Amino acid sequence: MKAIILAGGLGTRAKPFTDYCPKPMIPIDDRPTIDYIVRYLSKFSEIDEIIIICNLDKEGHGNQIKNYFDGKESLLNKKITYVEDKFEGTGGALLRAREFLKNENEFLVWFSDNLCAIDLDSMTEFHRNRKGIGCMAIAKKKREETGFVKLDGNGLILEFREKPIVELEDPECLAIYIFNKKILDYISRERERKASVNLSFDVLQKLPANEKLFGFDIGNANWIDIESPIKVERSIDLIKKIIGQMKVIQ
Repeated sequence: MKAIILAGGLGTRAKPFTDYCPKPMIPIDDRPTIDYIVRYLSKFSEIDEIIIICNLDKEGHGNQIKNYFDGKESLLNKKITYVEDKFEGTGGALLRAREFLKNENEFLVWFSDNLCAIDLDSMTEFHRNRKGIGCMAIAKKKREETGFVKLDGNGLILEFREKPIVELEDPECLAIYIFNKKILDYISRERERKASVNLSFDVLQKLPANEKLFGFDIGNANWIDIESPIKVERSIDLIKKIIGQMKVIQ
């Protein structure tokens, strides 16, 4: 199975960092975020190739990613392929990798700002057993970034909970998917109509009822969206916990 890492885009939320570096190169303990993802994916025997989609034109920041991994394939024991991102949306980016998926029945997609020690073996089994067009990782619990209080009628604090873990009425969606290659046909149809295709808005939300998309619960695994260097600084304890769960420090 091929694993595709979406590492392109404009990185708007991470400016001004992304004026000089791609967002996947946001450092965590002197390593770029994408390093942890690639090392984690490399641990799974099902994955035989990692495809990184990034901005590789002459002035593109994505060349920093390519240069970083240059010479590391033998250490990771996985082939790494690079595909040029043409800023055609997340769906359009996946179409750029289509030629590398010709002999695949399914493929994994991992957005490069997600860190999570998700059990990919279990997720793959879950997807295959349900025979849907795909499955996405979901979280039914979330650790809040602020504290909460309960008050009485006079404003007296009766209870204080610092950054509690809460049960979500509607699970959150992580940007980690396993798709049947049929999804590329739906993306292609949208691409014929639009210059830029968003995987979520333009494709997944519009799937017909007969195409089943399932949610794979990550259970007690922690996850975080590395949206900016500020987010890393603010959430470093959680990030270090996730990296510890991923067991990718070498």
